[in-house]
Amino acid sequence: MSSKIAVYGASGFTGGLVTAELHRRGLSPILIGRDRARLTESAPPGAEIRVAGLDEPHALAAAFRGLDVVINCVAPFTVWGERVLRGAISAGATYLDTNGEQDYLARIFAGYGEAPTTIVPMVNDGGFLADLLAGLTADGPVDELRLVHETTGSALSRGSGRTALANLDSFTGGGLVYVDGTWRRDVPREDPPGLTRFAMPEIITVPRHVRARRVEAFGKSALLRRFTAVTPEIVETLPETRSEEARRSVHFGLTVDADGRRGTITGTDTYGTTAQVAAEVAIRVAGNGAPAGVLTPWQAVEPRDLLDSLDVSWAVG
Repeated sequence: MSSKIAVYGASGFTGGLVTAELHRRGLSPILIGRDRARLTESAPPGAEIRVAGLDEPHALAAAFRGLDVVINCVAPFTVWGERVLRGAISAGATYLDTNGEQDYLARIFAGYGEAPTTIVPMVNDGGFLADLLAGLTADGPVDELRLVHETTGSALSRGSGRTALANLDSFTGGGLVYVDGTWRRDVPREDPPGLTRFAMPEIITVPRHVRARRVEAFGKSALLRRFTAVTPEIVETLPETRSEEARRSVHFGLTVDADGRRGTITGTDTYGTTAQVAAEVAIRVAGNGAPAGVLTPWQAVEPRDLLDSLDVSWAVG
């Protein structure tokens, strides 16, 4: 029997890309969202559609009942994510989401560790891949682990702009640093040239499987400016979707330095890569099973095999 995988927010930009990736792998995901007309308009022929609003907890649980996996693509997650998560837990379904929001991720690990279902947040192009790369690069206890994100080009969608606004304080404040067994906000900033400490979500997950005295994340300064320059007025001028050509013009890179040992990932199309990651993780977790509770990427999948399945280049050494 094939797994029943659903996409919540399937009529949105990221949700549509995830849906297309699942179809490319021969699956027929169930499309769930708040607006039946939009879902119907975006759905392929014969797709099953279910409707449930974010303010309707019983409807969410009912829509998720009987499913193996729910992939939540509705952002900002710091505003809406837990509503969908609680619906999935009530329905007994595995929950995945595409979030890249550090504060939201911290809340999920702090509040849902004893959940009776599997929860794998942050299945995306950034934090998920960085978490796997950190584990492979460290390959054992380390003193300091530094993660650096870089993106060239811009194809920001309106949804990403709204997410940036909802997390602006976290982004501009530099976020958390893991030091000597705790996550702290009060660590003085000592940004290397061309880099700025940035609230990357993998800071929440990496120390849960890599033994390190200090874990810190940075963005190339241009990346930080892109996210911190948004205003409500600018966000509403951004397009809801981006063409494949525009997406492929964006190049991204991840670098991990673990006591001098170096790992890298490079690729194009951050949105398309997120869709690939979400589809691959959903299929693997549904097929292989996973423990209950909140899992890091490293705990949810076999890292080398997952990275090899994506349209990215990676190396450790």
